[in-house]
Amino acid sequence: MLTVLKGRIMTEESHTGDIEDLPTQNESFEDLQAQSTPQEITPAVAPPTRKTQPDTELFLAPKDMVTLPSLGKVYPIDSAVHGVEQVEVRHLTAADEDILTSRSLLRTGKAIDTLLANCLVDKAINPEELLSGDKNAILTYLRVSGYGPEYNVEIGCPGCGEDVKHVFDMSTLEMNPLALDPITEGDNRFDFPLPSGDLVEFKFLNSAEEKQISDAQEKIKKATNSPIDKNITTRLKHQIISVNGEADLGFISKYVDAMPVRDSRAFRKYLELHDPDVIMKQDFECPHCGTSQEVDIPITVSFFWPDAE
Repeated sequence: MLTVLKGRIMTEESHTGDIEDLPTQNESFEDLQAQSTPQEITPAVAPPTRKTQPDTELFLAPKDMVTLPSLGKVYPIDSAVHGVEQVEVRHLTAADEDILTSRSLLRTGKAIDTLLANCLVDKAINPEELLSGDKNAILTYLRVSGYGPEYNVEIGCPGCGEDVKHVFDMSTLEMNPLALDPITEGDNRFDFPLPSGDLVEFKFLNSAEEKQISDAQEKIKKATNSPIDKNITTRLKHQIISVNGEADLGFISKYVDAMPVRDSRAFRKYLELHDPDVIMKQDFECPHCGTSQEVDIPITVSFFWPDAE
């Protein structure tokens, strides 16, 4: 048994051989302490060790908060982005360029979603459920933070038709935040009264639905061998949820085909006004003919590969 006494560690054997050191009835610990000379104990200090592994924090890419145009209004309550106005996104790295050059991912159309999943800090967020506008906001941020704001791309002049190299400033793009409230919280359903008096319920599209529209247009073109691109009607059929409460897809398809042009234009103008997205438009002036007007910014391979063209 170890006993601590008068600043010394004593064993049972030392008790029997050194009994005078134990306090008697007339001696206090204060008296003993006055008689003894305390000794300082110098703790052993281990020599500094050399780091054999680099500090992993040195390799962490910068991160920023990116505002979602939807402000999280359209996502269900169990979604990681329900009610979330901003998401944390890290900058692009060389490893992300592996994703952008992966032939298998590019061939299957999964490169962008894989890139987003890699760069979103919150791994509970599923890129496939994000609205197209929310994705565009994140992708624009990644482009500007990774390669800079200057986007050099070839554009056809709307005036003379000449192909012109033009530099767009991606850092000055504005966002159109969602000003509407859904019919029910956490439900991507909105309504709009048409000039004819009919009431349509509609939704804003995510990228998966945008791909369905592209596939449907391609399928129609091949099946009919028609030179007419049914862009307007195909998009409306995917975006309208119900008409006067009727949600049958066959009914909606026939309704859209027969929709009065006044209703169609009013509805599409309303969608364009409220679509939560990055406004991919900027002023353009042609050096050949002098045409000056606002144009859509074309997204090409040079968006993520500035030196590709």
